[in-house]
Amino acid sequence: MPDEQRETREAFAVTVNTDLTEGRGRQYIKHICETEATAVRLAKGADVQGTNGTVMSVTLEKKGAAWFGPVNMVPASKEDDRAQMVIDAKREAEEKARSLGLTDDDLAALRRA
Repeated sequence: MPDEQRETREAFAVTVNTDLTEGRGRQYIKHICETEATAVRLAKGADVQGTNGTVMSVTLEKKGAAWFGPVNMVPASKEDDRAQMVIDAKREAEEKARSLGLTDDDLAALRRA
């Protein structure tokens, strides 16, 4: 979809820290609000040791019936990285099996065995 056809709108995000005691965590968006007044109200006392959260303007983009905007990606832990390697290896093995002619029923039978 060309840029000129994208439907966008301004909204207001409230960011706070994951560690409300010492502020040693990471910032994340707790609320996305239609108006700045709503964001200011929800930010009051919402951050570290009762301080106010940060309010900032963000741009949302409409895709289908939903609005999308800024997100915070949770970084993978070392355990997550190891688990993802297992998931990726399993998917690769299943794709190879399907390319050799095995069906979903064949793969299900192998899993039960």
